Amino acid sequence: MYTKGTPVQIRSSASLLYNNFDVLPSKNEHEVLFSVVHKSTLWLFNPLAVKDAPTKTVDSSVYKKVVCKGESLHSSSIILQAKWCVLPSRKLLVITSSKGAQMFEADGSIMVFWQALTPNVNQGQAQYARGITAVGDRHICIGVADGGILVFDVPSKGNGVKLQETISGHDISICDLSSYQSTMVSTDESGKIILWKAGGHFQKLRTLDGYGHPCSSVRLWKTSLVAAYGSGHVRIFNTETGLIKLELAAHAKWINAIDIAEESGTLLTSSEDSYVRVWDLNNFKMLYQECAGDVQITGARFLDQDGSSFGITGYDVSDVLVFQKN
Repeated sequence: MYTKGTPVQIRSSASLLYNNFDVLPSKNEHEVLFSVVHKSTLWLFNPLAVKDAPTKTVDSSVYKKVVCKGESLHSSSIILQAKWCVLPSRKLLVITSSKGAQMFEADGSIMVFWQALTPNVNQGQAQYARGITAVGDRHICIGVADGGILVFDVPSKGNGVKLQETISGHDISICDLSSYQSTMVSTDESGKIILWKAGGHFQKLRTLDGYGHPCSSVRLWKTSLVAAYGSGHVRIFNTETGLIKLELAAHAKWINAIDIAEESGTLLTSSEDSYVRVWDLNNFKMLYQECAGDVQITGARFLDQDGSSFGITGYDVSDVLVFQKN
């Protein structure tokens, strides 16, 4: 059903993080951007420009290097996640690390906001930020290690980003955040999931208990909540009732990333077991699977909303592997 295409070269290898690959789609293929984290550096690049480069050693001008700064201009911080947040009025690139969160213009050229982290209230535990999503018309939410979620109010232009509130409900580090319209979902390392209603102030709608493993990646699609776990399971819940609709023993090891093509209702899952799988959420069947060989997969994303192509990254691998539907 899918065919492996020519790999897209990364300037450096991918770090061992889950959800370590993001895509900024565009109607113009020359404006599509990929992002991959390597330690304290985020590489941004257009896959078409990389493929069209004249030499095998692609010139550095094809890539944009975004460095996550630490407390000074001469220090850097290890990146834990990077994601484009698309709001109706603007697109921002958000980077989270052990020092805090930074927001850039979508091409990584200008930093518009920097939020340092306060010390973790749980003594002896390091503080860091992880979990990023855009919610509604003007909010960007970021999770932190103490279980809090920072809600930022983002203007239509300029650098006047403000911390609106910090919402609580988790007692342990946030793993992932996702949203659909005005609903947000948060997950943590105990596997607990919370649904939130965005608005003037965020309100807790429903809490789903954990299953003893971290919920590493989560997505919302219509009335379905799709959650992936360190145990290799994928569980699909009804967002209106909180009841589980389906449980899949999807992988043999930790699931590092999932994604949904909204137009087709296609689910993409990837794992440390080196397999990537494609599922049909309309009738809950597997459509395709591929073993990436001796590669520990770290990220997976659809490249379009109908699920006709997707890309994956792997630890210590300097390529994005791209698959196209036949």
